[in-house]
Amino acid sequence: MKLHATPILLLALLSGCADGPAPPMFCPKVNVLEQAQSLTLFLPGRTDVSGQITTAQITGVAGACTLQPKKHLLTVSFQAGFAASDGPADNGAALVLPYFVAITRDDKIISKADYTIRLAFDGNESTAQATSKPLKIQLSNAEQNADVQVLVGFELTPAELGHNAAQP
Repeated sequence: MKLHATPILLLALLSGCADGPAPPMFCPKVNVLEQAQSLTLFLPGRTDVSGQITTAQITGVAGACTLQPKKHLLTVSFQAGFAASDGPADNGAALVLPYFVAITRDDKIISKADYTIRLAFDGNESTAQATSKPLKIQLSNAEQNADVQVLVGFELTPAELGHNAAQP
């Protein structure tokens, strides 16, 4: 039986031999907060379809966690993806939507930062997409940080949360 290994696998195996075992990394999980994943905006005082400005979604988050071993620090770098529909009441105008990034542990918010994302509809397109600027968070590489979560969500009013909860 002849074994074939990819160059990347060989490089990974060889690099592990040179430096000894890698220190453990206690990277937080980066997720979209389900209750705040979508946002439907209406004209003031309206909740009907013709008063809908947009329905927007956070489509996901992607990134990486890297270790600075000498400082015992983790750098979590990520970006969030967004998509929005052009509702009947928007008329193709660009949207600026509020979102947040929260660092949590055991259902408690450790810190929170607010951001905005701009979504522009090109020509007569009915949907727009955008990616957030790269975001970075630094944490100590400590075992208790394995329980940390980084959550991304839209900044919602109580009425918007209620609208989301009523949707299937």
